Amino acid sequence: MTHPLLIIGNKNYSSWSLRAWLLLKAFNIYFKEQKIELFQPSSKPILDKYSASGKVPILVDYQGDTQSSINITDSLAIALYANDYLTDLDIWSGRAKSEVSLIQSDTSSIQEQRAFCQSIVTEMHSGFMGLRQVMAVNIRATARITPTPACLKDLQRIEAIFETCLNSDAHKNSANNYLFGDFSIADAWYAPVVFRLKSYANASNIQLKTTTYQYCEIILSHPHLKQWHEDALQETTMLPEDETGEILSVEGVLAD
Repeated sequence: MTHPLLIIGNKNYSSWSLRAWLLLKAFNIYFKEQKIELFQPSSKPILDKYSASGKVPILVDYQGDTQSSINITDSLAIALYANDYLTDLDIWSGRAKSEVSLIQSDTSSIQEQRAFCQSIVTEMHSGFMGLRQVMAVNIRATARITPTPACLKDLQRIEAIFETCLNSDAHKNSANNYLFGDFSIADAWYAPVVFRLKSYANASNIQLKTTTYQYCEIILSHPHLKQWHEDALQETTMLPEDETGEILSVEGVLAD
């Protein structure tokens, strides 16, 4: 069996690569990993071969022999493909698909939870531009920014999402402490936000709720997210467009 190939960008900066990578890792989907340098001519042949959009991440699912493949571009498309073909777990709830089917026949609670998860994942996928514009993912850095009203509005909405999830029945009835108790796609999709908060919130005197800090601590302790963080700190590439704000300090191999 030939395992899928996930093509990703720089781990210090590429939030969409992180989302796809973390989801596949957390749902125990084995894949090979190929990292390319973002915005570099050397990466163009790989992007041209697998992605008409020229963007990462890309999942290459080989069919039979390695001469033919299904190429899935965009992190959400990768997640949906993985849910359909690569795992027996339901990415929207973190439960076994067989269990979800049984629960759905008896109660609407799992349908409500999955629907809310789908809503907040797609909201993250298409929104929060105010946050993205001033809080670029830069895992190694601690930086001071002046948050715009749009950024603060986005943060308020994100904190409301966290609070709703952490007070949900799904969370309360689970032995785990992720957004819906068991790890789901929602945790993968909001993980880059947690890295943003780590980089900018305290340094910029942005006040966050206790529940937000609690969730940040939980997700940052996830073993796969810790691995991504460690890998990011070993990178030396710097992308000026993502070095936002006043950089106060950096971790990793570029530390002073």
